[in-house]
Amino acid sequence: MPTQRYKSFDELARVQREQRSASARRASAHVEGAERLWVQMDVAAHAEPSAVRECRSMVLEWLREGFGDRLPRGARRHRPFSHRERDASCRAVRVRSRERDLWAVQVERMPGPGEQVATSLTVASVLGQPSRIGVEVHDRSVVPGAAVDQYPSGLVAGIAGRIPLLQNGRPLVRDPIVLDTEEAMGGFVNRLVDPARDMPFAVVSIPPEEPDPDKLADEWTALARALAGLAVVWVLPPPMTFRLTDAVGMSLSVFKGAWRFYRPGFNDRAEWGRHQLVRRDRTSDERGLAATTTLFQRLAAEERLRLGHDDRDALGFDVIAGEAAAAPRGTQRLVAFLRKAIRRDAAVSAGQRSPATATNGSARPDPEPRSAAAAERETKARSGVGEGGSGLRRKLAEALDKARKRGDRYEQAQQRAEAAEGERDELRKRVEQLAGLVRSLGGDPDAPIPFPVTWDEVADWCDQSLAGRVSLTGSARRELSGAEFRNVGLAAKCLSWLAREYRDARLHGGAPDLHDRIAAIDEGVYNLPCGGDSFECVWNGSRHTVDWHIKSGTGTRDPRRCLRIYYFWDDDTRSVVVASMPSHRRNART
Repeated sequence: MPTQRYKSFDELARVQREQRSASARRASAHVEGAERLWVQMDVAAHAEPSAVRECRSMVLEWLREGFGDRLPRGARRHRPFSHRERDASCRAVRVRSRERDLWAVQVERMPGPGEQVATSLTVASVLGQPSRIGVEVHDRSVVPGAAVDQYPSGLVAGIAGRIPLLQNGRPLVRDPIVLDTEEAMGGFVNRLVDPARDMPFAVVSIPPEEPDPDKLADEWTALARALAGLAVVWVLPPPMTFRLTDAVGMSLSVFKGAWRFYRPGFNDRAEWGRHQLVRRDRTSDERGLAATTTLFQRLAAEERLRLGHDDRDALGFDVIAGEAAAAPRGTQRLVAFLRKAIRRDAAVSAGQRSPATATNGSARPDPEPRSAAAAERETKARSGVGEGGSGLRRKLAEALDKARKRGDRYEQAQQRAEAAEGERDELRKRVEQLAGLVRSLGGDPDAPIPFPVTWDEVADWCDQSLAGRVSLTGSARRELSGAEFRNVGLAAKCLSWLAREYRDARLHGGAPDLHDRIAAIDEGVYNLPCGGDSFECVWNGSRHTVDWHIKSGTGTRDPRRCLRIYYFWDDDTRSVVVASMPSHRRNART
């Protein structure tokens, strides 16, 4: 390389200063990235209305894992609070207005001398925009380490399991995706080499011979949960590894049980060393699995830092805490002022009623003579703050009176609601008695209502003919609009069976013979526990575990021939609630 010539020492010094400044900027950016990790997610538009509140509750559950029941009582109501212990502290702030509701918590941990890591979570609702969740890890240690070590991946995975989340417009994936068809594999390869891809991919290959597939599935699931919000985990069966090798070449492929981390910007001409490969022998024990998972987490964090910080400058904990710091002080000053004014008025009134008597009833000496100006000043002082103080007191009294009236109206509304619920329960009992009477006489109370013939009719049919016995959640109703299962009548028969035979058995203590093949419907229809397919959903403001399903077509996952109706029993309404239908829910194994 030719030597650069300079006209003078001043020019040489200027160039050296510019080089040092650029190097310092790069080093500063590196340190900033290494210390602060920000992950941002949006709540999907089709989420339940209670999604934001549920998300805050899940964050508080995560806090209780470290602080137990020592958090202040106001924390349960999502109010601001502060709590400090010997080596950890926790703080929550909130900013609310008609347009915004910003709630953020921060946990500071000091695991050792000179070490301090702050983990912050923000749940923000802004009018006209999707609700947003932000996770930040800030390593404030004297010698910063890897901030990703304190990244709450389990919490992010838990939120994504209950609330549909999006990252850059795509669903956030917390479970491994198994590429078991040629069509799925083709779509994966296209996304892998897409230059616009910004999400890292962790690809796990299945060994040709593996005696314990359940153990492998647990490993994939653990990796996916550790990378929730940072990367997507894909699983390649042996035939698909050949397909990947054909597309990108052997040196850039992954096979025979190996794992590989594909950074964004990957293509068939990429440097193989930049996309980390881990052979199967390094993940054969728990120690190797933990080391590889940590490696992939740090690689994913590097890519996340490279993308920037999105809305951290607006939704970070420090920003929200700074915004919340001013408003409460002003309110507290006003309340304190009004309280003092009321106390002064009470004292003045007591003095006017007994000007010559002390508190203990003894006579007080006459005061010394005072000037007219001093008497006028004392009168003004006793009146609080003059006309302005009396106006504020009058407004406070009016506000208290309005609050009392609102409380009375709330109590009345609550009593009416309780009475309506009692009437509803009584009507349900009468309907059940009448239906039982019709059946005892040999009739069928559901016979006049025909089964639906299209998926568009199922929800209305369920609301009309199965009301009070079977209910569909919002997500189940949305799934019906795009259902591919061909036999609508079979699904309707299963719902009718849940409303009649199954519900009657639950009301009368259960019936074990209903927990297997349902011969009354079809020889290929079963009612069984979900097992590994169990999941949780929110219904009527409460969280429920969906642990049973009706299934048909057990040998296929083709949505046109595979029927799954996932449901749970609601003790409050004494009815069956269907959380998902009619297709199979994907999980780590299927």
